[in-house]
Amino acid sequence: MLLKLLILFIVLPLLDLWLLFTLTDGSIVSFGVTIGLVVGTGIVGAHLARRQGLAAWKNFHSELNRGALPADTMLDGVLILLAGAVLITPGLITDAVGLALLVPPIRRFVRTRLVNRLMSKIQIHPVASPHFPSDTDPNRPVDATVIDAEFQRHDDDAVH
Repeated sequence: MLLKLLILFIVLPLLDLWLLFTLTDGSIVSFGVTIGLVVGTGIVGAHLARRQGLAAWKNFHSELNRGALPADTMLDGVLILLAGAVLITPGLITDAVGLALLVPPIRRFVRTRLVNRLMSKIQIHPVASPHFPSDTDPNRPVDATVIDAEFQRHDDDAVH
């Protein structure tokens, strides 16, 4: 995990800087074009993230009103928020990642991969107890007795 964070916060910004310096070397594009490209992708990306974020918010509420679980919509909202955060970070690599997350088919692919990875990390273990036997428990009584009762508390030390 530490290695992934190291790559994310140190190596990726260094790669972005290297790419910006390589592009502004003069042989590929000028300094102004590079800065314009970074600022332009940031502005366009922020506008797209805002629009798609509002659409995800509306979808979230419509699914809740229908009584459906908006899990996919919530993950879309998180990925759109991540895209917006990455887009306001200066750099061409981060802008490419942010813009890619704003493309619905790519976002759906990332969402599916994320869900599959999280599901592979979850382990479900059935637990049985004598009070609540599971359906798969071979020692489960076939006809369990249910006793319906009421009770009243009587304090023996209280004076009547």
